[in-house]
Amino acid sequence: MIKLSLPLRAACSLVAIALLPSCGGAGTSSTPTAAAPTDQARALEDTLMAHHDRAMAQTEQLFELKTKLTAAQAPATTAPVIAKMQAADQAMMNWMHHYQAPDSAAPISQRLTYLQDQQRQLAGVERRLRGALDSANAALHQLPAAGVTAPTTPATPATK
Repeated sequence: MIKLSLPLRAACSLVAIALLPSCGGAGTSSTPTAAAPTDQARALEDTLMAHHDRAMAQTEQLFELKTKLTAAQAPATTAPVIAKMQAADQAMMNWMHHYQAPDSAAPISQRLTYLQDQQRQLAGVERRLRGALDSANAALHQLPAAGVTAPTTPATPATK
């Protein structure tokens, strides 16, 4: 019996929750549609912050790779890559310094437009970061690590 009553209680609760908005009369029918753009803005801002977090992880990788490239002491090869890395990092810093969370009192259309624009800008920053990371990794694969000899292949047996 207990197994049956628990699902039955849950079903009754769901029905009661579904009916609550309709208890308010004719004035409440517009509330769900009015909340939808606000929820959309909140979701867009959450997505934007997730992209920000991913970009920040990429900037951490940039610092690690920059250290390795600098240790390689091959400025002719690494200088352009390091410059690209610094430019990507600067783009991220500029975006962060200029971003301001939209005012919740601003019209929803204005908030959505701002957040969409910020997503486009941050996507461009992420592309720059990814390009810098790819260039740094490619440069590292072309250089032996500072103080570390390249792995050798097993010697072939001498021929008689």
